[in-house]
Amino acid sequence: MKREMIPTWEELEYHKTIIPEIDPASVIAMLGIKAVGEEIQQSILDVLQREYHLSEGKFCTLIVLHQHGKEGVAPSVLARKVGVTRATISNMLQRMERDGLVVMKPAETDGRSKLAVMTEQGRAFMEEILPPHYLRVTRLMEKLTEAEQKELIRLLRKMAGD
Repeated sequence: MKREMIPTWEELEYHKTIIPEIDPASVIAMLGIKAVGEEIQQSILDVLQREYHLSEGKFCTLIVLHQHGKEGVAPSVLARKVGVTRATISNMLQRMERDGLVVMKPAETDGRSKLAVMTEQGRAFMEEILPPHYLRVTRLMEKLTEAEQKELIRLLRKMAGD
């Protein structure tokens, strides 16, 4: 469902009479980025949930685990990278371990610490779902030329402070 909450230029100009520092172009641009981002995210999540029974959190966790390969990653680092609490990541990892996607292994440097490592079954699952996922993302971006996409990447990095 597409939400339409972006104010008009005229409405923002009125608010600018109250607070002169308001920049209508900034507000419209930022709300546009947010709306498009939500629309893209929802279209991607719908497919992941429908076809693979994956929540956003589980998918993001699997992506990070996949990126770390066979060396694994500490649950605390995983929680930070995914943007969830340690308790949430602990619950997710328990469910993924039960499903055969992940194993918990002692860290080599500190036997008390654990690392989450993707299993062969987990890697096979990701190899099955990532190519069509990346194709869906590619198709969502086809409205922009390659040059426009590169410019968008540059601008988003600039906004993020990278």
